[in-house]
Amino acid sequence: MITYLLGLLFLVLLLLLLDGNWRYGLLVMVLIGFAQDPIRKLTPGQPALLVGMVLVAFAGCAFVMFESRGKADLKAMFWAAPEISEWIPLYFLLIILQAANGFLKFTSPTLAVIGSAFYLAPAVGLWVGFRIGLDQTLLRRILALYVFVSVIFAGTVFLSYRGIESPLLSEVGETKFITFRYGFQAVGSCGLWRTSEIAAWHLAAASCLCICLATSIRKTNQQVLLLVMAVGFALMTITTARRKALVLVLAFTAIYSILFSRRADAQAKEQLIANLFGVAGLSYVAYYLLLSGALGDNFNEYLKRASTASGELISRFRDMGYNAGVRAFELSDGIGLGIGAASQTGGLQLNFDVQNQYGSALRYVAESGLGKIVVELGLPGIIIIAMLSFYILQAVRKNFSLLKYLPPSTSILLMGLLAFSLANIPFYLAASQVYSDPYILIVLSLCFGSSLAIPSLLARNQQALQSPPRLQRPLPAMR
Repeated sequence: MITYLLGLLFLVLLLLLLDGNWRYGLLVMVLIGFAQDPIRKLTPGQPALLVGMVLVAFAGCAFVMFESRGKADLKAMFWAAPEISEWIPLYFLLIILQAANGFLKFTSPTLAVIGSAFYLAPAVGLWVGFRIGLDQTLLRRILALYVFVSVIFAGTVFLSYRGIESPLLSEVGETKFITFRYGFQAVGSCGLWRTSEIAAWHLAAASCLCICLATSIRKTNQQVLLLVMAVGFALMTITTARRKALVLVLAFTAIYSILFSRRADAQAKEQLIANLFGVAGLSYVAYYLLLSGALGDNFNEYLKRASTASGELISRFRDMGYNAGVRAFELSDGIGLGIGAASQTGGLQLNFDVQNQYGSALRYVAESGLGKIVVELGLPGIIIIAMLSFYILQAVRKNFSLLKYLPPSTSILLMGLLAFSLANIPFYLAASQVYSDPYILIVLSLCFGSSLAIPSLLARNQQALQSPPRLQRPLPAMR
């Protein structure tokens, strides 16, 4: 039944794209991103390549979007840091060369293609996110759809946590028990998502995006509802037994609070504070009167495990960030082993000679985002990505200063999506497994890419401004 649903989604997507309607195509792509995990669970052998279905849908939407536009608008996209355009060709050339290097070394075209998607999907996603950011109505529709489907999937995570047995609610591959303490082990809840780690990230993302949407609207009832949903999503991350998810929500909240306090107007701050107190009280009452019994006695074990996350953060970033990066550089010999060396693709494996040569050391660095980049792309990759990151952060800083000239609802939403993107950076550097998922990469790149549309949005509205900003260069002209 679910397989037929996926086929129907692709059929609808195809008809939309043939008609040139990439906007509704992106909405269907969001649905495909969710549907591919339960499809994989029900498919014999649970093939890892099924996680690439969302890539196919996304690539189709991006192609039709580019065809309808006729140009990439990179000057407008990187108006705040035009130097980025000079490094983009070098980045794509590096990916092509290292993909060829990986293919020759690992003799697996599939591994080369899937590995390349790890680097290409975010790059394309930034551009698509930029285009979406120019259409605030579409951006809100995509976020609302993502949150709505996450509510359904979160319900299945609860069923999984309560012990309901079904092939749809079990993890892909072998069951992994997590040791909470001596004498107590449990399986992280995943619901319809394929693993508890994937479930934890999407629940955390849904919580953060609810906060973004809530703070960008002024209707009290909608704001309270979204904030309650944000609390609910954050609570459900605990049942996955993946502590990083709750820390991600807290990191986002901290970053967003700083940005919000600097850019939001006084009325928005007062309304949000009042609603936060109301939501906090409502959540407290709901938990002790309704949820504490439904969550069961073992939930305290999950809470205790979640509370230990802060104590392991520094050691985690040291071991899986810096140390893994240094070890990866040693393995790469400076030039990189090629794309695919550290791919987390489940059923796809490196050839025997490579496994025998590098063994556990390669598996160790593959756990780290920094290690993955270093071992696959080597010193050239470090230099190019470092320069791109430097100029992109420059663009972020300049774009942030322009937010005050945009309408409050637009500026607050884009500020929230920017905070969500920035909060993910340290977690990616220390743990790349979850970020090797194509759908997660697409969601993140769309959120970050939308913030690059700030100068172009301002260019559209600058004639209506009473006191336009004084800039060294004219804003990009967009139609």
